[in-house]
Amino acid sequence: MSNYIEYKDKVVFHPGYYIKEIIDESGLTQEDFAKRMGTSPKNLSILVRGGQNLTVDVAARLSRMLGTTITYWLNLQQMYDELRAESLSDEELKKEKKVFKLLDYKY
Repeated sequence: MSNYIEYKDKVVFHPGYYIKEIIDESGLTQEDFAKRMGTSPKNLSILVRGGQNLTVDVAARLSRMLGTTITYWLNLQQMYDELRAESLSDEELKKEKKVFKLLDYKY
């Protein structure tokens, strides 16, 4: 997975993108940040790379640690998921149209 999605005139970033920025600005290593957050460095690394979705549990840990709300983090994940789903849906539709065209099927 990628840390961001560009689709049509929209760009959204995976929550891991923002977490990485916070880690970089904090001066902590990713390992130290993970320990303070109460998760493993491996799980944090996967999240930062955009390889897994942000869970409610992780959102709660981030909100406690950073003084944000759980909703803030979950909204970032939701925006990312929605644009990703829209993009994938359009790609699937394009593929279907090609198949129907080959079959000479009229909509």
